[in-house]
Amino acid sequence: MSASANPQAILQSWGVPELQARLKFVLYALFIYCIGIHIPAPGMDPAAVSNFFTSGAGAGGLLGFIDIFSGGALSSFSIFALGVMPYINASIMMQLLVAVDARLKEMQQEGEEGRKKVSKITRYLAVFLAFVQGIGFVGMIMGDMLHVLTFNGATALFAVVAGTCFMMWLGDEISDKGVGNGLSILITLGILISVPGMIFNELQQAALDNARLGALLLFFLFTVVVITAIVWIQLSVRKIPVQYARRQIGRRVYGGQNTFLPMKMAQAGVIPLIFAISVLMVPPTVFNMFKNVGNFEALAGKYGVFQQSIWGILFQFGLVFIFTFVYVAVTFNTQDIAENLKKNNGFIPGIRPGRPTFEFLDKVLHRVTFFGALYLGIISILPIVINGIVSKVTNVQINSFYIGGTSLLIVVGVALDTVQQMQAHMVMRHYSGFNK
Repeated sequence: MSASANPQAILQSWGVPELQARLKFVLYALFIYCIGIHIPAPGMDPAAVSNFFTSGAGAGGLLGFIDIFSGGALSSFSIFALGVMPYINASIMMQLLVAVDARLKEMQQEGEEGRKKVSKITRYLAVFLAFVQGIGFVGMIMGDMLHVLTFNGATALFAVVAGTCFMMWLGDEISDKGVGNGLSILITLGILISVPGMIFNELQQAALDNARLGALLLFFLFTVVVITAIVWIQLSVRKIPVQYARRQIGRRVYGGQNTFLPMKMAQAGVIPLIFAISVLMVPPTVFNMFKNVGNFEALAGKYGVFQQSIWGILFQFGLVFIFTFVYVAVTFNTQDIAENLKKNNGFIPGIRPGRPTFEFLDKVLHRVTFFGALYLGIISILPIVINGIVSKVTNVQINSFYIGGTSLLIVVGVALDTVQQMQAHMVMRHYSGFNK
């Protein structure tokens, strides 16, 4: 599969009226999002927010990672501070529930109406998670959970929850009237917004320290290698050949065609990483919310040390690895695929239809998922590993430049998906597309 792009064809895409209108809508929506990032949530003390994120409690770590996802909205506690993470977590939870709950599965299989009902439940769950996450962040930053019960605390809470609801609506509008997946594009813009400031800060420090400049160059080299690996793996597909037997109905002959069943190595996408981050965020959130009670403050410090230790890195790797297998097993039902092939007179050459086909597909899926889980696990711990290597080689620790493998995976994946959708619009209008 080729991913090379034709620059002339990309410029031609702006000449397609419908595609131009869609691209303009995306730009307008992203402009609105950028404005929202800089609108502070009412009711929060700016000094308390600044102190929290410049202190050890809020600087770096998972909170720093989530801040990058929101384009810096969390560190400034704007109305978009929660971002779309509550909706993403709600979507993951609903996908798991649909797989294990017969009623939800039947509802989803009812067609468009059923999918709308599941989507409605997902949104209600997202609002609930936004309230839970908002309470946690307001309590952490203000240093007192009871602050949420005050007028200012409640105002800040409802402001950030409303911001998440607006972002869900804006993401859906981008998906319907623009190009690409709206929520993914919003997350990608949030990541990209953070990059220039990080680069500028690091270059300022590097101007005073030549060793730091060497560390930045080495970090940039690692980033290029990681992006190349992500593109290659994202486009990697295990093609299982499928043949359909010929059958005659009246005077017409159906079937007899050869095709293939694709199994992507990155079948789970970035979802296991996001879910693992959400799980890892639970302990520090609880510890910081109740840091004035008992030994919770000491536990928060110990958990921070654990995260940076080899055992913390292995724990994070293990979570991503397990969640990848769970998510793929839930969303990719090999038994249903085998049954559908049998119903449509399809078969895999050399494999009998029915249970043998199911066992073969299950075996292949486990092998592909193993390498996919290994890949995602490595991606999740790359920031810590790369910073460790760079610091050992150059004796310089790059703390502010917190762009990890997960961020790169999201940006590259969204870019590939958006280009493919633009290419589809071009092909429909008899253009050559982006690929040579």
